[in-house]
Amino acid sequence: MKKTASAARTLLVPLAVATALYTATAALPQNAKAQAATPKAPIYGVTIDDPSRINAIVTSLAKLPYKPTVRVVFDPDMSASEYYPYLVKLHQVAYVMGEILDSDYFPTTLDAYKARTKELVYGLDGVVDIWEIANEINGEWLRPHPSGGSTTVNAEEAAIGQMVAAAHAIVKGVGGKTAVTLYYNDDSKGTNCWEKPQDYWKTWPTSFLSSTVRQGTDYAFFSYYPYQDCPGLSPSWGSDFAALESLFPNAEVGFGEIGTSSLSAPWSVQSGLIKAYYPMVNTFTDPKFVGGFFWWNYAEQMVPYTTTYWSLLDQTIAPLKAPQ
Repeated sequence: MKKTASAARTLLVPLAVATALYTATAALPQNAKAQAATPKAPIYGVTIDDPSRINAIVTSLAKLPYKPTVRVVFDPDMSASEYYPYLVKLHQVAYVMGEILDSDYFPTTLDAYKARTKELVYGLDGVVDIWEIANEINGEWLRPHPSGGSTTVNAEEAAIGQMVAAAHAIVKGVGGKTAVTLYYNDDSKGTNCWEKPQDYWKTWPTSFLSSTVRQGTDYAFFSYYPYQDCPGLSPSWGSDFAALESLFPNAEVGFGEIGTSSLSAPWSVQSGLIKAYYPMVNTFTDPKFVGGFFWWNYAEQMVPYTTTYWSLLDQTIAPLKAPQ
């Protein structure tokens, strides 16, 4: 989620953590070993940034028309061991994509990023199916000096690229799948919202990512926030996804994040995004396109499953093609 327009992220209070952890742990199957799986396509994704209401979340996910993929935003203040019982329960009803570090939590260092990646990847073995090793990685807010000079920008972006490469090596070292999400900040028609030319999604990967990462990435995604965050864009998704595929030639493509940064954004805007984008799995003919979408505010807007937004998502997905 773009740092300059932060989402309604809720930090868990200790009592909520303790209660939810006890409930989740008590339900763990005995002597069971979870196994990571490859999500079937199309991917119907949603995002969870607060797992404290785990039972209600699981119930709402289980009632969706098709098995969803849940993108879990890992809070750096919570350990892998704290997350594990939550993810065991999520993994029973959904595929899981774990987001190493949301762009909102940058800047960071190479050592910190490597340490956190190792903790999560080794500690959550078997309950995460895809590792999002780079979130909105070309956003200017990820570097310490967003408005710095060219030399500073290039050095700081190179350092971010090294973080992604390190995370990629860690995930691949255990046989995992990786995802890279670029912030869609330029429609290639003269409208953009980047701070510096280096932030352009179409050139950032070749400038700052190694060929190993670009060749080895399993999923390449766009993060798209057209309301207030990056307004006025006119995407041509056919050519844009073709360009994304040329950058990550062995990856499947889609949206790693869509939504609005404010829960109070008009219903017409939020419902319009849901109704416009999830049905692309039926209408977009690119064979590498797997959907995704990962609506940001699932925990806040679609739990419990009796909410208006949950009903909208349910009704939108139900007539679409089944994952295979």
